Amino acid sequence: MGKFFGMIKNLGMALAIGLVVGVVSVLFNLVIEGGVELSKVILLNQKNYYFLLPFTGAMLTMGIYGLYLKDDHTGLGIVQVLIELEQIKTHLMLPFRVFIRVVSAMITLIFGFSAGRFGPIVHLGAAVGSNAGYYMKLSSSHVRLLIGCGAAAAIAAVFKMPLFAAVFVLEVLYKKQFANYFAPVVLSAVVANLLGNYFQGPMPVFDFAYEQGFVLNDLLVFTGFGLLMGVVGILYILSINNFTELFGKLGNVYIRLAVGGLIIAVIGLFFSLNFELHENTTSRIMSGEFEIGVLVAIGFVKMIATGITLGSGFVGGNFYPGITIGAGIGMAFGKIIEPAGENQIFGVLGMGALISSYLNAPIAGIVWILEYSRHFDWMIPALIVCSMSVSVTYHLLGKDIFTKTYESAIDQMRLG
Repeated sequence: MGKFFGMIKNLGMALAIGLVVGVVSVLFNLVIEGGVELSKVILLNQKNYYFLLPFTGAMLTMGIYGLYLKDDHTGLGIVQVLIELEQIKTHLMLPFRVFIRVVSAMITLIFGFSAGRFGPIVHLGAAVGSNAGYYMKLSSSHVRLLIGCGAAAAIAAVFKMPLFAAVFVLEVLYKKQFANYFAPVVLSAVVANLLGNYFQGPMPVFDFAYEQGFVLNDLLVFTGFGLLMGVVGILYILSINNFTELFGKLGNVYIRLAVGGLIIAVIGLFFSLNFELHENTTSRIMSGEFEIGVLVAIGFVKMIATGITLGSGFVGGNFYPGITIGAGIGMAFGKIIEPAGENQIFGVLGMGALISSYLNAPIAGIVWILEYSRHFDWMIPALIVCSMSVSVTYHLLGKDIFTKTYESAIDQMRLG
C-alpha cells in the first residue's frame, strides 16, 4: 500500500506542476510572440532599419550582464537542467537567476537573433519543478521527478506535442532511465498541452501526403537522406562549438556581444528571414513556399547565425533552429528527389533526423516525426532516417550538442 500511495502522491504533484507550468509557459510564449509582432509594427515599411534590431538587443543584453550576470555562470537551457539533475542536492535554479536568464532569452528572440525558445522554456519549466521541490523540502528523488515534470509540461504547453515532450524528457534529461518517472511526466505533459491548446489553439495541421507504397528504391533514398542529415547534424554541433571557442578568445563579454550583434545585423540586412521566429519560418517551409536555393540558404544561414548568436554569449536555445535547419534541408532534398511530387515528407523527416543526430535522441526524433505529421504510417521512413543520422554523428563525432557545454559548465562549477 505504501508504494501505491507514493504513486498517487507523485501523480498529484505531477498534475499540479503541469497546471502551473502550463500557465507560465503560455505567458512566456505570448510575450515573445507579442514582442516580435511589436518590433515588426515599429519597423513597418522600414526594412532598411531591420539591422538596428540586433544592436538594440545587444545593448539590452550588455546591460543585463553588467547588472546581474557578471559573476553568474549558471547559464540557461537544457545543459543547466542536466547539471541540476546530476547535482540534485544542490539548488542551482534559484528563482531570480532563472528570471533574469529568461528575460535575456526573450530579448534574444524578440530582437532578431538566431536562437530558439525550446531550451529556455525547458529550463523555466524545470525551475518551477525544482523550486517547488526544494521549497516543500522533498527528497532528492521527488525533486528530480518534479524537474522532469516541469520540463515536459513546458514543452507540451508551447509546442503542443505532449508525446514528444514526455519522450524527450525521459530520453534526454533522464538519460533513458525512466521507469519510475514515466506516468507523472506523461501526465504533466498532457495537462500542460491541454492548457496550451485552450489558450493558444492546437498545433497547425498540415495536409501531408505520401501515398506511394514502400519499396526497395525508397529504402535506398531514405537511407541516403538519413546519412546526409547525420552530416548536417555534425556541422550544426561544430558551428555552435567552434563559434563559442572563437568568441571566447575575445575575452571581454561586452566585446563578444557587440561583435556578435554586428554580424547578426549584417546577416539580417542581406537575409531578412533570419529575423523571423523559427516556428514561423518552419511553417512557411512546410507549406512549400520556398524554392530549393532559398531552402538550402535557410538551412546553412540559420546554422551559422545560431552558432554566432549562442557563441557570442546571447541567451537562447539551439533546438528550434535545428528544427528549421532540418526542415529546410529536408524540403530541398525532397524537391530534388520529387520535383513535382510528395516532398513534404522529407521536411518532416529532416526535423526528426536532426533531433536524432545532434541531440543523440533517436526515439524523440521518431516521435517528433509521427506526432508532428500525424501520419503514423511514416514509421518505417522515420526509423530509417533517425537511425542513420544518429549513427553518423555517433561514429564520426562521438558526442552530442550538449557534451562540450556540459563539460565546460562542470569545470566552471569546480573552479567557482
